[in-house]
Amino acid sequence: MAHSIADLEALACLKAVQFALEIGLTRAVFEGDSAVIINALLHGAGSLASFGNILDDIRMHSSAFQFLDFVSVSYHCNFVADALAKKAKLVDGAQVWLHDLPSNIAPLVLRDVHCG
Repeated sequence: MAHSIADLEALACLKAVQFALEIGLTRAVFEGDSAVIINALLHGAGSLASFGNILDDIRMHSSAFQFLDFVSVSYHCNFVADALAKKAKLVDGAQVWLHDLPSNIAPLVLRDVHCG
């Protein structure tokens, strides 16, 4: 059970890394708006934090990638993640889109790319 927003952000990152491996990705860039989590992953910090064990799991899985990067993005430039989180609240079970995005998400990708 997550105790803080940072715990939830770390858990979401772990799930994303695990999913990328499950679908066979070997090169990936993970974006997140939690500077605390991204900086901890980039600088090897956070082991004593409540989410330290989750970071350790992320680092363990990370070794399976040929290339991996973690990038901090502004919350205001993360429209896709926000829309997907809202969509997830309305859906039972899991949904995966490997080729085509839902029609209401696709335009947000361009918005995120051009945000700055």
